[in-house]
Amino acid sequence: MSKSKEINEFGEIKSVLVYLEQFKKGVHNKSLSEQAEFKEEIKKRHGKKQIQVLLGKLEDKVEIKKATSHLTTAFFAIISLIIGGTMSFLLGIIKEFGFNSAVVSFVILYFCLIAGTAWFILSRVELAGFGKLCGYKRLLQECLNELP
Repeated sequence: MSKSKEINEFGEIKSVLVYLEQFKKGVHNKSLSEQAEFKEEIKKRHGKKQIQVLLGKLEDKVEIKKATSHLTTAFFAIISLIIGGTMSFLLGIIKEFGFNSAVVSFVILYFCLIAGTAWFILSRVELAGFGKLCGYKRLLQECLNELP
């Protein structure tokens, strides 16, 4: 575990997730023995009431993350609308001026590829953050269950 002078005191915590990662970064994905060390360190430093406060704040973050997850979907719905409008506009130009349809098809596929890549990256980032929050939440819940 990290040295005690590097870890913030309970009253100085601004972000629970950052605070918990000071003990051991990414412990939610580590082995059970490393998670047990993490839980022992938390139980050693904090009482039941403080762990409940940390757990409550993480639960709030999880709820906020759930509530705002629709924003990614809305963003890509808007992007799809724009791409659809662009395709319609480009097809009109092709008919009017007789441009090469292969070039226009390439541009349309390029837009779709960019949108799909952006969706994939944003989804992975959002999923990773949600997984981290849930993992630390589970570890704090286990700490509470182990306390008398």
